[in-house]
Amino acid sequence: MKEMQRAGSLKELQEGKSLDVMLNGQKIAIFYIDDEVIATSGKCPHAGGPIQRGDLAGALVTCPWHGWTFDLHSGVCTDDPCLALDVYQVKVEGDDILVAL
Repeated sequence: MKEMQRAGSLKELQEGKSLDVMLNGQKIAIFYIDDEVIATSGKCPHAGGPIQRGDLAGALVTCPWHGWTFDLHSGVCTDDPCLALDVYQVKVEGDDILVAL
């Protein structure tokens, strides 16, 4: 089982917004959507764009660099299913957001 690491607090997140964190040298994007915390890789697999700065529409995020859209639950790109964000297990304990890398 992968070790859970503190990535931030619920106080830092707002519905429909994201948080940009570094864990073990990896850029991680944390989203709060429909009362659910979702953690993905912070770089678009297409060209490395900052996925956390993308436009959100429900559980879909669109990379700000080239417009590729990803489902945050699966990580899969809706434009090209061969591309996917890494999606990480998340656990919330009290106010702490824990992520398994």
